[in-house]
Amino acid sequence: MNTAVWRYPRLSRALFVAALGLLMAWGVGTLIGAKDPETMRASVMLSVLVLVTLLLFWLVSRADPRSSSLLIILWLSFGLKLLAMAFRFYGGLLADAYAYNAAGRRIAEQLVRGEWPEGIRYFGTEFVRLVTGLVYYSTGVTFYGISILWTWLGLLGMLFFYLAFRTAFPDGNRRLYMALVFLYPSMLLWTSSLGKDALMIFCLGMAVYGAVRVQRRLSAAGLLWLALGTVGMLMIRPHLAAVFAVAFGASAIIRPVRAGYLSPVVRIVALSTVAALCIFVVRTASGYVGLEGLGPEEIFGFIEERQERSERGGAAFEQTDPRTPVGFALAIPTVLFGPFPWEAHNTNAQIASMEGLGLLALLVYRRRSVGAAFRATSRNSQLLLVGVFVLLFIFFFSAIANFGIIARQRAQVFPFVFMWIAFLGRPDDTGRSA
Repeated sequence: MNTAVWRYPRLSRALFVAALGLLMAWGVGTLIGAKDPETMRASVMLSVLVLVTLLLFWLVSRADPRSSSLLIILWLSFGLKLLAMAFRFYGGLLADAYAYNAAGRRIAEQLVRGEWPEGIRYFGTEFVRLVTGLVYYSTGVTFYGISILWTWLGLLGMLFFYLAFRTAFPDGNRRLYMALVFLYPSMLLWTSSLGKDALMIFCLGMAVYGAVRVQRRLSAAGLLWLALGTVGMLMIRPHLAAVFAVAFGASAIIRPVRAGYLSPVVRIVALSTVAALCIFVVRTASGYVGLEGLGPEEIFGFIEERQERSERGGAAFEQTDPRTPVGFALAIPTVLFGPFPWEAHNTNAQIASMEGLGLLALLVYRRRSVGAAFRATSRNSQLLLVGVFVLLFIFFFSAIANFGIIARQRAQVFPFVFMWIAFLGRPDDTGRSA
């Protein structure tokens, strides 16, 4: 008997137990040696999350053909995300995290006194502040602890994206997609601190997973994931919820309906329902971001306003006009790959530039997969969702004339681009012939 078949699962289990042991030892050791309450709370939260993660990762990986690889990558990603969180703390890359932390403390103090925050709006920045306050009210104030929680939620969002890819493209290169979505630098870094980015990846991944399940087979579970993810996005970044709603609505147009002689009726009813829900999401989102209408004039005015507001700071640049075909074509490399080396004027920009060039090189290297995905888009609802989302994301984020903001927020579009890259797989990548 070939013992190599058994050696790899044993190695994966050993690494899994070792990773768990190290995390638990760190948490317990910090708890014992901690002198301030905030550090103690952070240690307790990490220990609890590790135990929850142990069960969650085991349940997810045991149903995956690449169970050993998935289990190792999940724990590796969790560990790297914790390191990325520490790097953001000590490298000055926390963005608005300090403001969310301060607001959360104030809200938690009000809740302790039995007072509900007055005049708070339940979307955008204020919604994240409210959630931060509710977490602090439940666990006690701990900046490190809530950062660990947000880091964990970002990882769950990446896991939802992987499950969506596995469901939508069973013949795709799962191993490649797994490595990209869990280990790509932007995915690790920008989803590992208190703020909107980790929550957006969590909600967007959930919505995409629900959408894929609904497109494959209508089910209550798929609808629930789709609804929860979309509502979450509406509360955090309404404009991206609208982008996703349009992409999902477009993908529903080409989805086949099998209902015998009632197919035309079922299709009309289903499409009407999807269209109504998408219009509701888009209109709700437009109201949240202050759009008075959904006509071209209002949308282009919104883009111009965002351009003017973001054209400041050391990472600012002169953006193109996406309203013209040439301008939109020029915006594609800027949003996906910028800044380029000649546009990078500091260390962070240079790192982002290297990452962008890496993604470009990967797209070129996997051009057969990307080309096959493009050719199949017109007849594959999942690929149509991916394509429409990426194009609309580029269109709206071309309004951001600041490389720092783009580099941080495009982590929300990378999981979709990775689906093109990993669309074509080999027999040993799918789990069917391995």
